[in-house]
Amino acid sequence: MDPYATYFSGYPYFYPVIGGLLDRLGGVELARAFSLLCMMGVTSCVYTVTQKLFSRNAAIFAAALYVSLGSVLFVGRLATYDALCMLLLGIATVLAYQVSLKRNPWLAIWIGPLLILAVAAKYAALLFSLPVLGILILFSLQKQGWWPMVLRVVIVIVTSALVGVLAYYFMDKAVLQGLSLTTTNRVAIIQRSPWQLLVRVLQLGGIAYALGIAGIYLLFREKRYRWLALLLFGSSLLVPAYHIYKQEYVSLDKHMAFSLFYAMPLMGFALSRLSGYTRQRLSIGRHWLAGLAIVLLVFTIGTQQAETIYAGWANTTDLSYELHTQLRAGSGRYLSEDIEVARYYAEDVSDSWQWNGVNFFYYTDPQKKQFSGNDAFTRAIDDSYFDVVELSFNYQPYQSHFIAQQMAASKNYNLVARVKFQNSFGIGYYYLWRKATPGQGNFTSLSQVKQ
Repeated sequence: MDPYATYFSGYPYFYPVIGGLLDRLGGVELARAFSLLCMMGVTSCVYTVTQKLFSRNAAIFAAALYVSLGSVLFVGRLATYDALCMLLLGIATVLAYQVSLKRNPWLAIWIGPLLILAVAAKYAALLFSLPVLGILILFSLQKQGWWPMVLRVVIVIVTSALVGVLAYYFMDKAVLQGLSLTTTNRVAIIQRSPWQLLVRVLQLGGIAYALGIAGIYLLFREKRYRWLALLLFGSSLLVPAYHIYKQEYVSLDKHMAFSLFYAMPLMGFALSRLSGYTRQRLSIGRHWLAGLAIVLLVFTIGTQQAETIYAGWANTTDLSYELHTQLRAGSGRYLSEDIEVARYYAEDVSDSWQWNGVNFFYYTDPQKKQFSGNDAFTRAIDDSYFDVVELSFNYQPYQSHFIAQQMAASKNYNLVARVKFQNSFGIGYYYLWRKATPGQGNFTSLSQVKQ
């Protein structure tokens, strides 16, 4: 079994259990539907928060803008933990506003557990939890005063600590390694320059950020919610700042949905003012078409962006067909660069233990000597350990080239299939090898897999 806890960016016994159950009941489409429902819940949170702060009209615009963003549409289609994490953060944010308005502080006991669950779903929620606490502190201070604010914050801290200690006692301690590798001490997988990342941030949220700045200007002019406006807008910059600092491109498209969630009240307020919707009751002002036009513009751009991002993954139908001609359940070992999709769609003709990815591989040779990393691949290929190998030179190109080079040098494998695919980056191929008579394989040069 894969050591999921050591590299998974969320607790492997939380969302994966939910996703696995949904997959068993209705396949991956049911898991996608669950993400869609979660994102609908997040949109409801956007509406609720904006309505509490400003007005129903501003809330309508905020919700309409949020569901039109490309990153939001993208996350709503993924069968991943992101949507569940966002829903938990969204509910915690609503409670932070709600408890700040009420005299009774005990509703705050639910904020801590929700934040812990959000972190369990996706470790990056550690960063996104900071705005929730900031909102609670600032809004409680404005509405209740110093001591009620302190009481609410203490309740959240104590409940978070209790739930955190309890979770630590029962959890698999290997998750600490996963937390470090994927979040707190992450090494960039796909590096981009700060300028490239800034351009990508503006592509995904440029219009939204412009509206957020307009919202800050209007609130400062009206002399209300000034510090809260700065907190919300500053919170929306946490994700871009983190990715630019780490120079990490991976997951930026998803994380922008988290980031812009916090600034949506500002954007909805600005758009309602621009459109002439200044009262709680719906009324059409002379500029109402401007607001509608901006929403439609964001939706048009957002759908195109979501389609492009989603097309970053190639259609694997043909790969699945070719794999089904080579695999046998309970017999053989398989190495795959695209292991997640290959293993998932080959569940009917293989078992999980038969699969290995190109990362975290360990090998014990017939003499019981243990190897890891590239040494493990070299020795395993020399021993013809893998019956079938699949590489695309796409997601792990350097590791894949090393493996292919070792297969060519050993002459232990036949190149049996080349499956064409196309994604938003261009055209490529999935290559399949099968174990041959040692030293007599037809794969002898990397030129045979030249893209």
